[in-house]
Parts: sequence; structure tokens; C-alpha cells
Amino acid sequence: MKAVLVAMHIVACQPDLLICKDLSDDGQRWTDVSHCDDERETRIGRERAHLPQWAVVMARCRYLITRDRRSLQLF
Repeated sequence: MKAVLVAMHIVACQPDLLICKDLSDDGQRWTDVSHCDDERETRIGRERAHLPQWAVVMARCRYLITRDRRSLQLF
């Protein structure tokens, strides 16, 4: 049986949250959302160390589901 993997999406935003930038993905995956959540604050702190003091860093753990042949083309 194949497992559904979990990935962490991290963004850095301006203080007003109007402009955000995706931060690089290190490719690490988890098999459970709770395991990903356990590492979220550590990752946010690591990214925050390389950014200006005013930057807002946010992260969320999401299921990583790829499109298959049955998926409709969005664009």
C-alpha cells in the first residue's frame, strides 16, 4: 500500500501580508501531519535567521497529493 506523504510549505511575507514569497523546499517528507507539525517551529526559526527582522514567516503541513492521469487540466 502506498502512503500519502506530508510536505511543509513555508512562506516569508511583508508585515502587511500582501506580498509573500515561497521559501525553498528541502524535499523532506513525513508520513503523518503530526510529525511535520513537530518540526514546524524549528524550520520557521531556521528560515527567520536568514531574513530581515520585519519579515513574517509562516508554515503549514499539507498532504502531498500529485495529479494523476484522471485529474482535469486546470490551465
